[in-house]
Amino acid sequence: MKRRLLVSDMDHTLLDEDSGLSPENLEAIRAHVARGGLFTVATGRMPAAIRVFPELLPCINLPVVTGNGGQVVDLAGGDKILRRWVLPKEVRPIVKEAIARFPRMGAVAYHGLEGFYSFRMTPYVEGLIAKEKRPAVPTTVDASPMPWNKTLMTQDHETLLEVQAWLDPQLSGLGRTVFSEETYLEILPLGVSKGAALSVILELEGIDPQEVVAVGDALNDKEMLELAGIGAAVANASPELKAAADVQVCSNNENAIRYCLERWFD
Repeated sequence: MKRRLLVSDMDHTLLDEDSGLSPENLEAIRAHVARGGLFTVATGRMPAAIRVFPELLPCINLPVVTGNGGQVVDLAGGDKILRRWVLPKEVRPIVKEAIARFPRMGAVAYHGLEGFYSFRMTPYVEGLIAKEKRPAVPTTVDASPMPWNKTLMTQDHETLLEVQAWLDPQLSGLGRTVFSEETYLEILPLGVSKGAALSVILELEGIDPQEVVAVGDALNDKEMLELAGIGAAVANASPELKAAADVQVCSNNENAIRYCLERWFD
């Protein structure tokens, strides 16, 4: 079957390890779209953190998946939210207790289209802010706007495994945890994933999953890769995602998106 759509994760997949968009990837995407191909991103970022790459925006010709599946947004349509899922208010006290239990852990929450709030500033949170290229508003769990699209906790991986072990029983029936990077543990609404959000886009646009190539690097990409006709893990992906992928391609630092476009779309 002919491939029509390439959907890519952003950080550590489309973007290199310096969070930059290479000219090689960008030119390959532009050529793909010029030939009538479809391209979009599925990311943990919110729309404001996608727009820090203005050179990419004209190439995105379908709605995007943001918040690791929490929103489907039409960037070209004035950031119109086509689908949205949020965390219930009962998650708030659980996050508050987690912050108290793990005093070195940084934590942030996302609200609406652009809301980005920091509950505790740490070097890991500073790194997240630098990656998103926008400030986080300092606040407290109780004072932050609700509902949250998702929350993100950040610390070394070993600590976050302890956090996850404590959180999962507390979140039963309310949300789920997923690692988007080794140092990022997120709480998402139940049933939310990049794959579930991508399925909404495919239904809206009349695209068969077999016409899709999806590319990612972390476990939050797993459902998306499983949905696509071809699910590709970059060489720098987690071992768990590589095991779930149909194929492994070169790393994000080696222009993996250009490679995928040349292999399956030219």
